[in-house]
Amino acid sequence: MPQRIDAKATRIPMTGKAANYPEIILSQTDGREEVMTQSQVEKIEPWRERWLVGQTGWDQGGPHSQLDRLLRHATQEGRLPAGARIFSAGCGRAHNEAWLAGQGYRVDAVDAVPEAIEGARALYGQVAGLNLQVSDVFAAVEPEPAYDAVFDRAMLCAIEPRHRPTYIQAIHHKLKSDALVLAILFRRTRTPEGPPFAVNEEEAQRLLAEHFDLVHASLCPPPENPRNVLEEWLCIWRKRRP
Repeated sequence: MPQRIDAKATRIPMTGKAANYPEIILSQTDGREEVMTQSQVEKIEPWRERWLVGQTGWDQGGPHSQLDRLLRHATQEGRLPAGARIFSAGCGRAHNEAWLAGQGYRVDAVDAVPEAIEGARALYGQVAGLNLQVSDVFAAVEPEPAYDAVFDRAMLCAIEPRHRPTYIQAIHHKLKSDALVLAILFRRTRTPEGPPFAVNEEEAQRLLAEHFDLVHASLCPPPENPRNVLEEWLCIWRKRRP
């Protein structure tokens, strides 16, 4: 039985479908570990079921075709510094994050699904500058802002819309002043009921405008994968100074 190091939280027995899953250990950036709670498991349950049965059709098998263009805008308009520290949640097999590490960035990539991180470590475990952890962005709290950028490859589109404000609050806390959100989002999907859930310009403005300024926005060529996504777009936001 794994030991819980974070003594402040209470161990919650798993019920329902979650009771059938192996216990999940979350790694924190300060070296602590904690057992995932029932509510956390319920958030990731639909995605973990897909990983367990191999239904990962969203996996493109390599970095996004527009990642280079996103990074170009981030360095030009966004002034992202060389060697910047980048955080990414919901990284899956971390194709994008490994590519960013290959460009000289220091990347902390997390996913709450253990099978996703296992796959990422099998592919990219030896990539310099890439740190892969099983962790929940909703639970992990940095002691102080530490990152120059957050990379979002449709994490906003994967989570239930009601969880979006909490996610934005979490990444806002991780970012230094003037730091960036670098996002590749689904603008239109074939399945409005989700998942995935579309995040268009209006929704992004609603979620981010309180604490961020838009630096860049542009459409992507129609994606080949995932097939239920009709349009994608790039956007870069800068965290406003206090």
